[in-house]
Amino acid sequence: MALHQGRFSHTQRQAAFEAAVISYWDKLLGIATAKTNRNDAPDVVQDVFLSLWEKWEEAPKGESLEYYLLHALKLRIYNYYRTTSRYQAHLRTLEQMLQETLEVVFIREDMQTLRESFLDEALETLSPSQRQLFLLRTRHQYSYRKIAQLLNIEPASARVLYARALQQVKSYIHSNPALAARLMSTIILFTIP
Repeated sequence: MALHQGRFSHTQRQAAFEAAVISYWDKLLGIATAKTNRNDAPDVVQDVFLSLWEKWEEAPKGESLEYYLLHALKLRIYNYYRTTSRYQAHLRTLEQMLQETLEVVFIREDMQTLRESFLDEALETLSPSQRQLFLLRTRHQYSYRKIAQLLNIEPASARVLYARALQQVKSYIHSNPALAARLMSTIILFTIP
């Protein structure tokens, strides 16, 4: 059934659209493949024809249709590259952030290992029971109550003994310039950008 003012019936509209697809698909696909790639080109062309279907009533007909489709294809290819470039830039940013995060993690792990080795040297000055108490508190983060249970002493005693051990370790590091210099040079080495 025909509509007023020269408009197509649904069947006529569909037949005219399908004729346009048959006439121009291969040409548009060839251009899109040359400008994008074999995998994405069909999607780009399909998007052009989908837009044509949605705007069929307003779209030019006859010989002007080819120019209209080529212009629409040009815009789709431009958008394809703009979107692809943004996506690639976003991926590069994410990769850079990941790399920087990994470097910080590795540096922290290396710093922790070196600090522990320097601390081990300082811990050699402690008695075996002081060293055990110090490690339970610093490396395992045990509470004074838990340390007291493990060492069979009072929690207040654990606190006092830890304070003494900590003071002894600090004194050893301060009185040993070579150890302090090694620790400082390592920190500087790992913090240079």
